[in-house]
Amino acid sequence: MLHTLPVTWVAGVGQAKAKALHDLGIDTVHQLLHHFPVRYEDRRIRPLDSYGPEESVIVRAVVEGAPAIRWQNRRALLRARLLVDGRHRVTGLWFNQPYLKDKLTDGRVVLLTGRYDPTRRTLVVSHTDFGAGDPARYGALSPVYRGSQALPSAQIQGIIRRALQQYGDQWEERLPQALVQRYRLCSYAEAIRWMHEPATEEDLRQARRRLVFEEFLCFQLQLQWLRAHRDGASAGVAHRVPDDALTAFEQSLPHPLTGAQRRVCLQILDRLQKPAPMNLLVQGDVGSGKTWVALWAAYAVARAGSQTALMAPTEILAEQHYREAKRRLEGLGLRVGMLTGSTPARARQEIVGWLAQGDLDLVVGTHALLTEDVQFHNLGLVITDEQHRFGVQQRAILRQKGGRPDVLFLSATPIPRTLALAIYGDIDVGVLDELPAGRKPIVTRWLRLSQEDEAIRLVRRELARGRRAYVVAPLVEESEQLADVASATELWQRLSDAFAGHAVGLLHGRMPSREKDEVMRAFAEGRLQVLISTTVIEVGIHVPEATVMLVYHAERFGLAQLHQLRGRVGRGDWQSHCLLLSDADGPMATRRLETLVESQDGFLIAERDLELRGPGEVFGVRQSGLPEFTVGDVTRDFRVMEVAREEAQRAVESGDLWLLPAWRPMREYLERQMDTTPVRD
Repeated sequence: MLHTLPVTWVAGVGQAKAKALHDLGIDTVHQLLHHFPVRYEDRRIRPLDSYGPEESVIVRAVVEGAPAIRWQNRRALLRARLLVDGRHRVTGLWFNQPYLKDKLTDGRVVLLTGRYDPTRRTLVVSHTDFGAGDPARYGALSPVYRGSQALPSAQIQGIIRRALQQYGDQWEERLPQALVQRYRLCSYAEAIRWMHEPATEEDLRQARRRLVFEEFLCFQLQLQWLRAHRDGASAGVAHRVPDDALTAFEQSLPHPLTGAQRRVCLQILDRLQKPAPMNLLVQGDVGSGKTWVALWAAYAVARAGSQTALMAPTEILAEQHYREAKRRLEGLGLRVGMLTGSTPARARQEIVGWLAQGDLDLVVGTHALLTEDVQFHNLGLVITDEQHRFGVQQRAILRQKGGRPDVLFLSATPIPRTLALAIYGDIDVGVLDELPAGRKPIVTRWLRLSQEDEAIRLVRRELARGRRAYVVAPLVEESEQLADVASATELWQRLSDAFAGHAVGLLHGRMPSREKDEVMRAFAEGRLQVLISTTVIEVGIHVPEATVMLVYHAERFGLAQLHQLRGRVGRGDWQSHCLLLSDADGPMATRRLETLVESQDGFLIAERDLELRGPGEVFGVRQSGLPEFTVGDVTRDFRVMEVAREEAQRAVESGDLWLLPAWRPMREYLERQMDTTPVRD
């Protein structure tokens, strides 16, 4: 009922206030009572000596004697002696409020809000209440709402107070009693009331806890239902992978799999052998061995008689995967091919024919795999590397070239578990959180821009040893607005002399794709020894000989982005270095750079980045479908998200969804979205 009841049914809300509420996105009583405060002010009256030096105080005081006014340049200073808490004599100061003189009579009891200076024993008063004090304003946590010029917070508070009096007991409980009791949750009606009128911090905590749990549970119910419906609507293929497949693959490698690689390989094996299609995201730090995990999956599917397509975002990355696939898989009897935009017409025709006839077990490629003429004899697995670089439709096109192929996503951008549960709640997540044995930590240093010569000397030393170096700038070209910030083109012109005797290349995102690929290929093959670039090299190229990453104005990059840039070096047997040039002095930039110097754990860095910037900004997840929650905070409430996910999985698997009053409209919405026939609970 409250979902459709217009706000004009609340006492005191006429057309003018209804229009102001509409401008805030509030049209119904339900929306009004879910317009929660953005913060709370502590309006409780406390003893004067209980406040800290910077706190705003609220005290009850008695005026002693007559106040006095002093004028200076038309500005008034009103002074009065006060007795606070019956024992503190202080001087009250009111600026530019001479009209209060006649009200501040001897013996008058007042409630005062202001700033107290214990050294001077003065109270600078910002608000004076001559009545007994509004019980809704004093003695409680006072809510502050997002308002507007036409409808400020105080007016919204009054409207919501009246709405609670009229409709506060008309809420239907939205969770089954078993869940409420299991987690000792307050009722839905109590949660709504306490969010607006908390008597204590504990009331507010319990209200948030209840609403966050319900919000996350509804979100996870949608994900888990979609997942179950997707898996059950059209069965995939239960691949019959031979028992010795993993052992045979590992024995062909130059060194054993790490514990994390083996764990994820077994996770893939388990999903491949089930009839429900696999949807698995494998995320791992730079150098954690995602490629070998992907090749194991392709090998397992080939041993079961099906084909695999591995799609990479760039030609040079596709070539790297192709070379590694041939090196690791052809000795095991697999037939491997590559298809990119640069593949000659005759070779392309051959590869397309082999795929259609089933004469290739694995094809590695770029967007060229998406063209209509590319068809598979028996596509069983689709792997997308750096999957966030492809659109949803592009990934869907490749999946549609098979019946119901299993899907494996690879990502070198570690996403905190807290975000992974929110973004990828409807797919499985495999984590590679262990680096291969023997990898040397990258020496990371933060230098001031005045120490540029020291950084250049280190680069020259590494170049003299036959190594290579990256130099990264935040801008492509010089900017009038950012005159003090280095650009890639300016550095290329200036540092070409500093690195005389070595070939220096320039790379940035405005270059044509073919030109970019050629520059990266020249660097990978050693025809260029120094690559000056923007963040276009953040992901993709594998150059073991590169041992220096020099980043100018590092404070202008995100923490996860800097970690990705650092991951371009340290891939060979030599000691590598990451030098961060920055004159940053702001607290957030300083914490980012200090974190990078202190840690090389990509997952820890991702968690820190999440803490510093919030979920909406990290890794561009705002563009990746991160949901916006009304009450819940993915960073702060991640444990609640985990519990909600477990409960949603249990409800979907047991068929107990009908117990949730909120489920029926939610299911109808999902079915409309999927355009499916109704499913019985």
